[in-house]
Amino acid sequence: MSDDLGLPLRQKLPDDVRARLRTEVRQGLAKPRRTKHLWYAAAAAVVVLAAGAVVATQAIRPQPVAGPASGPPPSPHVPNRLTLDVQVATSSLDRCWAAVQAAGKEDRVPPRADWVPLFTEVFQADAVVAATAAGKPMFCETTETTVTLSDPGATPAYAPDTRTGLLLHSATGMVGGILAPDGDGLFLDSLTESGDNMSQTIYFSPVTRQFVGVTRSDPARTTLTIGRPMQPGAKTLPAAPPPLLSVVDRPVTTDRTSSAGRALGDCLAAAELEVIPDAAAYEPGPLLETDDYRVVLGRRGDRFVVCTTEPDYRRPGKTRVRAFPSGPPPEKPQAYPLLVDTLGHPQTGAPPGVARRPFAAVLPATAATAVVDFGSGASTEVHVVDGMVVVWAPANVKVLPETKVHVTARDAKGGVVYDGTVPLV
Repeated sequence: MSDDLGLPLRQKLPDDVRARLRTEVRQGLAKPRRTKHLWYAAAAAVVVLAAGAVVATQAIRPQPVAGPASGPPPSPHVPNRLTLDVQVATSSLDRCWAAVQAAGKEDRVPPRADWVPLFTEVFQADAVVAATAAGKPMFCETTETTVTLSDPGATPAYAPDTRTGLLLHSATGMVGGILAPDGDGLFLDSLTESGDNMSQTIYFSPVTRQFVGVTRSDPARTTLTIGRPMQPGAKTLPAAPPPLLSVVDRPVTTDRTSSAGRALGDCLAAAELEVIPDAAAYEPGPLLETDDYRVVLGRRGDRFVVCTTEPDYRRPGKTRVRAFPSGPPPEKPQAYPLLVDTLGHPQTGAPPGVARRPFAAVLPATAATAVVDFGSGASTEVHVVDGMVVVWAPANVKVLPETKVHVTARDAKGGVVYDGTVPLV
C-alpha cells in the first residue's frame, strides 16, 4: 500500500480525537502488512506495453512498480510508490478465478493464464490486485472471507468531460479505476453523507494507468471526486459498473442471535465509516447501552472492532454509526485500550452536557470479571467477554494519552489474571 494516503483534516481536531489518532498511529505500527518481508522463488511476469513491446521481469520479492510519481510535485526523481507482491497477487487471482468457475462465468472473462498482475494494494486484511486479463484492465479484491472481481468487459464510469473512470467500488470502500492521460497529479476525494472527507494521491500503473484508492467508507453513502488540491473544478465520479461477482468464498459462522450479536451485526452493517472487511466473521463482545448511545465490541483473532451508535445531531432523525478497528500494539501487552471516540461530542453538533466517553480494552482471555478504577472513587465492576471490556468513563476524566485507568481482572475462579494500569486511549 502507498505509505502516503494524504488525508488532510479540514478542521481543528478536538482533544479526544487527537489523542485517539496518536494512539492509532502507535497501534498501527503493529498491524500485519502482507507486502513486507516476504521472499519468493523467482517468477517471470510478462507485460505487454502500449507500443507492443514485451518486457519480462523477475519477481523475487515485493518489487517496486516502475514509472514516474503521480502526485505533486511531479518529479522524475520521485519513484512510483506502488509495489507488486507476487505471493499476494497469485493467491488473490487464484481465488478470483475459482469464484469465476464456481459462478459458471468463465465465458465472461479471459482464461486465468491470460491474467497479468501489475501491482498490489494491501490494507489490513483487504488486498486488491490491479491486473489485466488478455490486455483488459481488471481488479481482483480478496479479504479473509470474500472475493470481488470487476467486470473486464465493462466500460469505466468516467467523470464528466474526462477519461478518468471507475471500474470497481467495492463493499469495503476499495476503489479501482483508470487515470486519464492528462490526470497526473490528481487527487481522489471521498465525502460521506455525514460529512467525513478524505483525500489521497492517485498512484497509477505506468502500463495501464490503473489506480487503487482506499476510502473505508460505505459506497452507497460516499461521493467520489477527482481534482487538484486548492483548485476549483473537481469532477464527481459516477457509480462504478457492477462487479462481475462479489461472493463469500470462505464462510464463517458467528453469533448474530444474542443481544450483543444482533447489535454488532446491525452496527457494522450501518457503519458509514469505517467499513470493516469480513464484518460477519467478528464474534460479539460486551454491549453497553445508555439512553441513545450504544457501544458494542467484536473480535476476530487478534483484531478487534468497537462500533458506536449515537444520534446524528447535524441530521435530525438520523443516527451516526462508526466502527473503529484495532489490533495489538507492537509491544503486545497483556492489556491495552481499543480505539473509540467520545459520543455526543460538541464537535458533532451535540448540545452541551450530553457527551459520554467509552473506555474499551482488551484483557487476558481468561478474565471473567474486571474492576475498572478511574480514580477519585470512580470504579465499576463489569463482566469480561472473550477478553473484551467496555464501560463509561466519568465525565471529569481527561481524554489524554497519559491518562491511566487501573484494571483488576479475575478469572472464573476468582484468581487475579491482571492487575495494573491501562491507558485511557
